[in-house]
Amino acid sequence: MSGKTSTESKRRYNKTAYITHLYVFRKNSELAECILEFKSHKGTSLNYLITELLSQHFGVSVPIPETDWSE
Repeated sequence: MSGKTSTESKRRYNKTAYITHLYVFRKNSELAECILEFKSHKGTSLNYLITELLSQHFGVSVPIPETDWSE
């Protein structure tokens, strides 16, 4: 049952380490087409893209998840 324990501990860690936001956009929009195309490529992360663009907008560095483990 180690898989369940691992999943549960990841869930608890993520709940304390990250903030989650829900956003919506119109399905029949050019933006929706672009987002769906972007997400269709393997190795791309919409979450990272949003994080990177928000960091640029606010003039802060992009948080690096790997550094979370050293805290």
